[in-house]
Amino acid sequence: MKVFIKGLNSCVMRRQTLERYRQVIHDNGQTLVATPEESDVILVWTCGFRADVRDNSLEQLERYQERWPGKVVAAGCIPDISPDLLSERFSGTVLPWKSDQEGLERLFGRKADEAKGPPVFVEAPLCEDTTSFRAAHPDRDATFHDQFVKLVVAEGCNFKCSYCSERLAFPAYRSFSPERLVAQCREMVAASGCKNVMLLADSLGEYGHDLGLGLPELMQRLLEIDPALRLALYNLNPASFINHSEALFEFLRAGRICHLNLPIQSASASVLKRMNRTYSREELDRLFTGLNRLNFTAFDTHVIVGFPGETDADIDETVAFLLRHRPRYVLVSVYMDTPDAPAHRLPGQVPREKAMERIQAVESRFQAAGILCNSEESAINRDRLRRVNGP
Repeated sequence: MKVFIKGLNSCVMRRQTLERYRQVIHDNGQTLVATPEESDVILVWTCGFRADVRDNSLEQLERYQERWPGKVVAAGCIPDISPDLLSERFSGTVLPWKSDQEGLERLFGRKADEAKGPPVFVEAPLCEDTTSFRAAHPDRDATFHDQFVKLVVAEGCNFKCSYCSERLAFPAYRSFSPERLVAQCREMVAASGCKNVMLLADSLGEYGHDLGLGLPELMQRLLEIDPALRLALYNLNPASFINHSEALFEFLRAGRICHLNLPIQSASASVLKRMNRTYSREELDRLFTGLNRLNFTAFDTHVIVGFPGETDADIDETVAFLLRHRPRYVLVSVYMDTPDAPAHRLPGQVPREKAMERIQAVESRFQAAGILCNSEESAINRDRLRRVNGP
């Protein structure tokens, strides 16, 4: 059997999952091919973390199904996040992420061997500067992360944010072996010569809780690879930073952290409470004030606009907070109502038209302050979807 895999994933972490699928397919004696035309099966990894990428995945599934009927398998997030929408627009085989072990066995004939554990995903940097690379290669899907050695250290999330659609699709949380992570990272750093390593996970700050470790312990082991090594931490919930603040601020003071991605989602106390984010506005302020005092400016964040019960004052509070603390980049997303997520039951649902008005106002304020902003309607996002879809 010849298999073509198409990843529509927005997040870098899913490259690890797709690599596991490739290993399973190979171990079962199947052949991976480079184009859908030469395949017997087309496995499409869908993404559903936000409405625009969800809709894009559904459109691409329809396109593949129309062109290659009977060959397409819908995998990834959407089977669990938006099963009704999927069934309305796709009639082929479905491979939910949560039960993918059974699904892969059903598709490819025998059980995948995970006795040695999932493959550690470590990847060399694609370029030194993503902006220059994209200008020279307009059809390549390069992101900020591709300037780093990338190391996926865990999958899944144990936080219970009320809005989170991805949690509906995540498998159980698991941290990958620190010994294997260190060994693979050491090899890649030596081979690539790159001394900046990005740690990736769906919820990075929880790393090791299932192994009797913590994130700082893994960081210390990795930093011992080379005295010039520096780490970028991606998808670090502020609650996890607060929990590990003493160690993380020590790494910052020592110059061993080169970038932080800290998705706050809101700086309004009332919105944070309804989101079930496990930190307060005051704790956020102390965290970012600590970064400012160290003159550490290499951080970015995510914000959700249009959350149930949100007011104009809530948005103003969040924008004012970020204008004061000045992240380099803000990803601004419209709240996506998901029937099986707890926030679906909250009162005060904000009409999409109102949320989009707020998005535009927020984006204008950030741009005026010189802060790079990426929203669903931005040219940055449209270009990313184009590159993800490919020809």
